[in-house]
Order: sequence, then structure tokens, then C-alpha cells
Amino acid sequence: MRNTKWIFKSENFKSGNNNIDKEIEQILYNRGIQSKDEVEFFINGTLENLMNPSDLSDVDKGVERILKAKENNETIWIYGDYDVDGITSTSLCYLALKELEINVKYYIPLRDEGYGLNKDALNYIKEEGGNLIITVDCGISSISEVEHCNALGMDMIITDHHEINNELPPAHAIINPKREDNKNSYKYFAGVGTAFMLLLALYKKLDKKNEIYKYLDIVAIGTIADIVPLKGENRLLVKRGLELLKSSKWQGLNMLMKRLFENPIDKKFDTYDVGFIIAPIFNAAGRLEDAKMAVELFVSNCHITCDKLIYELINKNSERKEIQEEILKKAIDKIENEKLDENSVIVVAEKKFHHGVIGIVASKILDRYYKPTIIMEIKPLEGIATASCRSTEAFNMIEALNSMRDIFIKYGGHAGAAGFSIAIENIEEFSKRINEYAVENLNSEDTKKPIKIDCELSMIKISFDLMDKLSLLEPYGFGNASPMFAIRNCKYTNFRAIGKEKNHLMMDLIKNGVEMKNCVWFNSEDMLETILNNKEIDVAFKLKMETYKDKYQYKIFIEDIKPSKKIMNDIKDLESLYNLKFPIKSIFYTRRDLENEKLNISFINEEVSINIGRNSIGFLDNQTKLVLKKLNDYYGYKFNVEIDKIIRKDENYNVHIWIDKDDEFKTLSFETGKIFKEIKEFLIGDLEYNSLQKKVLKTIFKDKKNVVVSCKPGRGMDTVVKTIEIYYKMLGKKVLIVKEGERREEGYDFYIYMGNEVLEASNYNLFITNNKIYCDTSEYIEDDYKIPSNVEVVDADELEYHENIFSIMLPLKDKKRIIESINKGEKIFTSEDIKIIL
Repeated sequence: MRNTKWIFKSENFKSGNNNIDKEIEQILYNRGIQSKDEVEFFINGTLENLMNPSDLSDVDKGVERILKAKENNETIWIYGDYDVDGITSTSLCYLALKELEINVKYYIPLRDEGYGLNKDALNYIKEEGGNLIITVDCGISSISEVEHCNALGMDMIITDHHEINNELPPAHAIINPKREDNKNSYKYFAGVGTAFMLLLALYKKLDKKNEIYKYLDIVAIGTIADIVPLKGENRLLVKRGLELLKSSKWQGLNMLMKRLFENPIDKKFDTYDVGFIIAPIFNAAGRLEDAKMAVELFVSNCHITCDKLIYELINKNSERKEIQEEILKKAIDKIENEKLDENSVIVVAEKKFHHGVIGIVASKILDRYYKPTIIMEIKPLEGIATASCRSTEAFNMIEALNSMRDIFIKYGGHAGAAGFSIAIENIEEFSKRINEYAVENLNSEDTKKPIKIDCELSMIKISFDLMDKLSLLEPYGFGNASPMFAIRNCKYTNFRAIGKEKNHLMMDLIKNGVEMKNCVWFNSEDMLETILNNKEIDVAFKLKMETYKDKYQYKIFIEDIKPSKKIMNDIKDLESLYNLKFPIKSIFYTRRDLENEKLNISFINEEVSINIGRNSIGFLDNQTKLVLKKLNDYYGYKFNVEIDKIIRKDENYNVHIWIDKDDEFKTLSFETGKIFKEIKEFLIGDLEYNSLQKKVLKTIFKDKKNVVVSCKPGRGMDTVVKTIEIYYKMLGKKVLIVKEGERREEGYDFYIYMGNEVLEASNYNLFITNNKIYCDTSEYIEDDYKIPSNVEVVDADELEYHENIFSIMLPLKDKKRIIESINKGEKIFTSEDIKIIL
């Protein structure tokens, strides 16, 4: 078993939003999105919801200085950085200012020049005729460099998103989302997002606001690559930017998409595409050579130039991968041979470790061993080593480095990632001190990799509908991770090792008759024996929907497995089924050309058929089929179906449909007694009304009296109300239900009140309340029931650990069986739901 710990993010979560599925609501709750307004903004927010850019201090001041430069025909220099955030920020500003016919040039330092502003570069810009410098993704800590810039007679506008750990530099304007004097508290922009807000304000000033949005594909690439939280404004920018990648207006970017992806115009781009396929190509230039070539690809309009740059950048990225793999292998060999993984902190220092990739290598070592990792490149000619550090959640790397600052030449960073340079002769001393610090500050739990689970999921819920609803939470990324689910007590079959090296595992997972095929767990060969030694397992996983031959498939990607410890019944699965929100979305495949035909659903043997009249034109997928069959078998549900959209593919039509619960009562009977019997069967199957329901319905329909009912919630008064509604509708009459706080309106045939206000009960045919209210014109019924001595009421969360249980969510046949068991005196465990049948 792996050294992991499962953390359920919201064990005390209680659903409260009836408009969205519980699982979606719980995932949002875990992300701190809880109010209806927050949910609305997260799911349906648009660019119109973006904050006012002028709420960032100095934005307006920066805009005025740019306009002055335009008016005076000055030359503006964009000063960037060599990572993807810096590259995209530079490209964005260059293109957006050039569009406004402003004289603009750019400068990005080589990696050997170091990060941020340097005085030699400023001198060069002055010599080239620069008047105004706009920094992107750098500058907030460059006090002496800004003073030098001022001395050269140039103004500087700083746009940066890094932490402010010093007094502000004496620049003309400083735009940083982390400034305490900003009017808006949003602090999470990347460098490219910060630069975009300045440009948004500029374009708004010139009444060109909508024209700046075409640059959001560039903004999205930089934002995703810089691993800033994808929530709030970042989410809005990235969401729109990913859409623009389908057909980018920028020649080089558009050509690169066509080189990397087949039919990009039809592709749904996601953060994985950017973070692991697109961004590394731009990053490779800055890691190995000169980031200016990446900027040139963004800004060039020449097809030949772009084609050449794409070829060079892809080759650079391939070279980077080879160097990275070579260094990673050497690092792992050293760790294994010298047992460095037994230390609290892994420290690996070697010559010829390329400084451009040691950060990536450190991240991969961290993922493999889940220990704070420091990879160093030793530079003998300079007498120093440069390091890249990556850390776990429990170990604050910058605090650790702060505790031994005397040993470094220079250092910096934050809790999760840092860097430093150190004299070669101090490496061994550093390794000793950082491990001693870790021993003092970490406990055994801190060394376990946390598997953060959003919610337990019933396997039967894995369907097109769930995947469609989960897509509302995209784009995923840092701060909005792809949801992690768990299923307990799974059985498995068809278990095998796969891959060229047989280092991945694949299996089919089964629970309560539902099977998910070809569930894959990458790099898990070490868990083979553990799984084989356990008949039932708990699985933590992520979901992904893929397409094969134009048909959708739902795939489970396993993140961790643990042996099942507790034996549980299937009440959680029943809860997911019972509380399913309708309508649900699904899809079927047909070769028939459809237009506005009326569809219906029928159950044929083990299949669920989509029909026109009596003719089958397609079948639902296995998961949706199981959901509908169980709802039909367990609760007697019937369904309606409507076409949402039809997409023509090479081999068939993909017909997207909405499936809704059919709540319309139908009967051919005319006799009152038969009608009431059919209404009861429509509502509660072949169960009987409970004692209170019988009294109320008898008093209303047989005794022809108005009724005041005093009872607690959960006694089935909603079933009584539905019975009355259905019957009166058949008679062509109208029923008005008045809830607490609502007004009674005239013109109805039957009036029902549900609430606890002290009102005139004589105005209502049925008055349902918790209070004792007497009325001379109404029959008063006070509820009186007792829980049998053989029935034990337990917390609803405990039901899954008992055998003989009652719950409102049980199938109708099981409810009937439990009622018989209660009458026989058998021991039954139940939640408060038991009131519904007494």
C-alpha cells in the first residue's frame, strides 16, 4: 500500500441548492463557492463580469502615460521575462500597442542575464531611443534598477504580480494585484493577466474595449503556464481564451495549433493542452536558448518566418525533453543508489545538470517520492551551484531557507518552490542543515501524500449527464482542480498489467451490478500484489470523457487504491439514484436523419430503446440505461424525451437529448374508487397510505369536510397534496397551494395552506401546520404515531453499516418487505424517514 492519506474535503457538507446535482454542489462547496450568487458567477460568468481595471492602483496613471507617449511619438519598450508568462505578456503588449499605432519594441533577457531588470539592458534600451518602459512579469523588487532608469531620463510603468516584499520602486506607475491599496481584492492575476488589465483600461479609454478580447488566447496560455489559481477573473479570461485557440487571429499561434492538433477548429481545448503540449514549446526557447524567438512567433505575420520558428521551437522542446529525461534518470539513480529517499529532504547535486530543466526534474522527483526535493547544478568554473527547490504542502520551503540564510549567496521563492545559489563547498553542510530542519518540523503524517477527495460517487452516476454537468466547472487547473472522486467496496475483474514496460495497471470495476471497463492506473506496477490480495477495494479516481469513432466513452483514471475496511450496504447508491435531478442529458447514435420527430422511450429486454412510434432508431448507452431501468424498477418512474441538438458525424448522427421524468397521471377509468386507487399506485406504488394520510383523505373526500392537520415534517403530506391536485385536475378544477409568506388568491376550487403562520384556517380546505390551530368549520386532526420498539432510529450516515434498514430511498418492493418485517417484530434500523410509513 502506498504512503498516502485520503482527505475528504467536506465530510460535513449538507446539500442546500435544489437546482443543481448534489455532487456538483459539493465540488463547488469544496472550492469555497457556496452562495447562489457565487455559484452563478462561477458557472455562468462572462467577460462582462470582469472587475473594473481601474480598481488596480496606478492603472489610470499608466494609461495616461501611454497615451502621452502615443501623442508625442515616443518609443515604448516592453521589458519581459524568459518564461511563458513573460513571453506571452511581452507578445500581448507588443501586439496590442502596435494595433494602436504606437511605436513599440521589446526586450527579454537571456537566462544567463538572470531574472528581472538589469542595468545593462536599461542602458541598451536608452541607446536604442527608448522613452518609456513597461515591465511585464517583473520589476516589483527592482528598486535600484528603477532609480537607474529614472536617471537615464526614461519613465517606467511596472506591471508585475509577484509578492511585494519591499518598498515600492520609484516608477511612474506600479500595477500589481497584490498592492494593499487596490480597490478590488482580487490578487491572483499572472503577469500576463496584470498586463491585460492595463491594456483593457487603455482600450476602454479609447472606446475599443471589445477589440482587446481577441488577445485572450495569448492571455490564457500565460495564465495556465504560470500556475495561478483559475478562479474569479482568471477563470473568465482563460475560459474565453481557450475558445479562441480553435482559430487564433495570430498567424504563428494559429499555425502552431494546426501543427500540434488535428482539426483544432473542432477541438475543445483544455488546460492540459496548454500546460503540457503548447506552453512547453514556448518555454523551451527560454530554458535552452533565447525566449525572443517565442515572442517572434506570436507577433510575426510572415508564414515562412512562422513555419521556420515552429520547426525550431519544436526541435528545442524535443531537445529539452531529452536533456530532462537524461537528468531525471541520473537523479533517480543517484537517489536509489545512495538511498537519498530515506532522508527527510532529497538533495541531489551534480555537474552538467542543465539549469533550464532542473525545476521540472525537481517536480518529477517530488511526485515520485513525495518528499521536499532540491536539485542543484554544480558549476566548477564559477565555484557555485544553482538550485531549484520543490516542496510538499506540509514543508514551507522558503521558511526553511530563511532559517539558514547565512549559507547562501542569494535565494528567494515561496512555500512550494524556491531557488538559490551556494558555494560548492557548502553543499554538504546545506544538505545536513535542511534535513535537520525537516526532522524538527515534520511528523510522520506530513510525509504521506494527501489524496484530496471531493466526494464519494455512486458508480451508477457516471454517465453522459454527469460528464456534461462536470464540464460546467471547467477549465480545471490550479485552484480549481479536476474533481477527485471515491468509490468504496468495489470488486474488480479483468485485472492486468499494460504498457511497453508493464508498469501500468488496468481493470474493470464492479459495484452493485454496474461495471466500468478499462479503468487505468498509470505507474502503479508496485501495487499489483496489494490489489490481488484484496477482494474489495476503495478507489480514488478522476473522470474523463473521450471519443472513439465519433462516440463518447467515460473513462476512470485511478489515482490511488486502498483495501476496503468496512462492509457497507448500497444505501449511498440508492441515495444518488433517488435524488437524481431531472431533466438529465444523454446521447444516442443513429443513421436515421431526424428533424422534429417526437421520440419516446421503451424498455426492451436489457436495453432502453429510443423510438419513433413503435420503431426503434437507437439505444441509450449502458450507464444511462441502467439509471433509467433502476428508476423504473425501483420507483415506477416513466420518462419523456426531447431532442436537444443533432450533430452529423462521418458514421452516424449524434443525437443529444433531454430525458425528463413523466409526472403526468393518466387513466382510462371513470369510477371514483378505481381512480383513487390508480392515483395512489402512481404516487407510492402498491404501498398503503400511512395512518395520517388515510385520515386526512377520508375526511376530505368521504366526509366532505375541511381539515386542519397539525403534524411534523416527513409525515407524507406532500403525497396527500399531490393526490388532491391530480384528482381535481381530472375534474377540470384548480387547486391553489399557499406556502408560508404567500398570498391567497381568489378563483380556485380548493385551497391548501402549508406553513406555520397563524392564519384564518376557515379560508382553506386543507390547512397543514406544526401548530395547534382550531377552526369551527374544519375538522382538526392532530398527528399521533409511535415508533415500534423493534425499530431503532440512527443517524442517516450510519445506515450504510447496518443490514435491515428502512429509508425513504429504498425501492418500493423493499419498503414493503421492511414494513412486513416491522410487523413481525424483527429488528430494523432506520433514519427519521420511518415516519412516512407509520
